[in-house]
Amino acid sequence: MKSLLAITALSLCAVAAAQNPQTWVQDRPLASGGTVVLTMNVGDVKIVPSGSDGVRLEIHTTSNVDRQTVASWVRRFEVAADRATIEIDIPKKMHDCDNCSTDVVLYVPRQSDLKADLDVGDLTIRGIQGNKDVHTGVGDLRIAVASPSEYGHVETHTRIGDVHDFLNHDGGQSGFLGKTEDFTLSGRYHLRASTGIGDVHISQEGKS
Repeated sequence: MKSLLAITALSLCAVAAAQNPQTWVQDRPLASGGTVVLTMNVGDVKIVPSGSDGVRLEIHTTSNVDRQTVASWVRRFEVAADRATIEIDIPKKMHDCDNCSTDVVLYVPRQSDLKADLDVGDLTIRGIQGNKDVHTGVGDLRIAVASPSEYGHVETHTRIGDVHDFLNHDGGQSGFLGKTEDFTLSGRYHLRASTGIGDVHISQEGKS
């Protein structure tokens, strides 16, 4: 009977943890016009404007862990001059339970260059003006831009997946299982977006 009660208590604790997700937040100073570099192994990521100078990293998880454990997943969060470097390594066992997930929201100055490499997960970027060099191993890329006039050289590639790109007015793509684009517009920013398995979506802000 005692064993049964103990198992029941542990089960209830696990359910409570899933229903009360943990959030870890950290801020660093970074002026507008800098570069933000993100490397992460697994989880969904959103990169959005901070509304002011500075970088804010938020990690939301429904795994049964405390904030100290979540903080240990951040292997590096440094700012040197005009460059912020973030490295996140989330144990894969954190996703081995039902309804367990980990999401990252990264707030950066609206005017920022972005470099992001995500092994597994979806990467969403909106409202950020600047050069972009972003990649996912397995997962979709979604990038919302304000205007085609912002961009010059545009490169997209999927090994297995489609490319949906409103910047490409001619619609020229190559590939069978995957798709590749490489074209030039009149703007100043370089956009490179690629995924191993997944789709690349480039849309105009405010539109799906």
